[in-house]
Amino acid sequence: MNKIVIDENTENKVINFFLSEAFIPKTDLVLQIKKYIDDNFARQMLDDIENGYPKKVSTVVMLSSDKQPLKTLQMSEFLMLLDDKFHTIIKDDEDRKKFLKQIIKDWFNNTISKNGILTKNYILWEKFYLF
Repeated sequence: MNKIVIDENTENKVINFFLSEAFIPKTDLVLQIKKYIDDNFARQMLDDIENGYPKKVSTVVMLSSDKQPLKTLQMSEFLMLLDDKFHTIIKDDEDRKKFLKQIIKDWFNNTISKNGILTKNYILWEKFYLF
């Protein structure tokens, strides 16, 4: 096991980095978006062919006001639609898109808790710079 010794200045930089680079989703926002999705969309698996073999593809169906199927959306289209609808809730584009992707993933897998907790309680960006 290797040990890394850092001075107090570097420690503060690391702590500030994690505080500024981690986006912690608010449960009220999660529940607001989940309600919108539940009211207007349904999960769907479609058959497709990849490399000559059948496979299942995750999609969503936009529902009409009387809950009838209106339009099938690929996940990328669904993300764009949600991003447009909720563009004001989080100012930073990257934060918002990562947040919405996690909501879509958890909603599709039915893993958003009744309290609005996602399977990832924070979203940390891949970049890491100390200096």
